Amino acid sequence: MRLGLVNPGAEPWTLAGAVLVDATGEQVELARWQEAPIPANGAGAIVVGIEGERAQLGCPCTLKLWEAQGPRTVTLGNVTFPVSQQAAP
Repeated sequence: MRLGLVNPGAEPWTLAGAVLVDATGEQVELARWQEAPIPANGAGAIVVGIEGERAQLGCPCTLKLWEAQGPRTVTLGNVTFPVSQQAAP
């Protein structure tokens, strides 16, 4: 998924890690991509996703993102994903 983020801080924000956590505490580490740090008092985008087979999480989940060089985190609750439909043979 692609997320647009606003950085109200005085320092740039660089994504260091991302996980999805379900209601039971099960976690799945996410692959992540960020073209450039989000500038201070600016906006930018990041992309996170599950590599390989889709995890069997009981969503809604919590998405947790954290920065490389500091304590600032982003936490989004009530994250759900559409059920994928396979074509009939």
